[in-house]
Amino acid sequence: MFAAQPAWAKVLGAAGLAIAFVAGSSFGPHTSPARAGLTADLLPGVAPASDTSSVVVTGTAIVQVTPDLAHISVSVQTSAPTATRAAADDAALVARVRTHVQQSGVRPDDIKTISFGVFAQYDYRNGTQPALLTGFTANHTLELTVRDLARIGSTIDAAVAGGATTVQGISYDTSDRGGHEAAALAAAVKDAHTKAQAMATAAGISLGNVLSINASQQYAPYPFPMMGAARAGSADTQIAPPNVQLTVSVIVSWAIAR
Repeated sequence: MFAAQPAWAKVLGAAGLAIAFVAGSSFGPHTSPARAGLTADLLPGVAPASDTSSVVVTGTAIVQVTPDLAHISVSVQTSAPTATRAAADDAALVARVRTHVQQSGVRPDDIKTISFGVFAQYDYRNGTQPALLTGFTANHTLELTVRDLARIGSTIDAAVAGGATTVQGISYDTSDRGGHEAAALAAAVKDAHTKAQAMATAAGISLGNVLSINASQQYAPYPFPMMGAARAGSADTQIAPPNVQLTVSVIVSWAIAR
């Protein structure tokens, strides 16, 4: 007969010599702070049995991109006693906006409808039940893609001259998104490798093969809000485009060389 092994001996036998390094965290990716603290108390310097022998690092790259596309949102809103009349009046104004912005240099296939609606309008002020129907409002929002950024201001002016009642904002983008993403991913992986190599050197180990790479990207077109009613007859609109920021993060896992 043999005496039963104490619990710590079983944990030691299962854990072996596994080592895990995680950049930016004191715990392994599947280890809660409570569990990590308990393991450290029982077996100082030994990682939990579920961890693998790896170095896991997050690398980040931020790339500033000069945009070559602008997306302008403009709306046309009309009101009338009937829904049919409101929609018809709105359609006539939208046709004028299309004509004016095309004359300013926007291609027909770069004019897109992003929303349209006809809504009943009610008067609730007198406390009547039901509320008094006062008419209908139609709203049509267009997105205009401008490929020559020097024409942003003149495009807005053309839309307003054509009948746009609201200029909702501008966002910026690039036509070479794939190329910029590839460059940012390469820079993020390089950043991760630099961090992993520094950690390995400090710990007296060598990096082995890459076990996994996972990436996340954020490529939001830069928003430039311009909410407000449009007014014809004002001075020419001047717009200075900013850079677009692309942020990429990668999580890379290296085996520890034996």
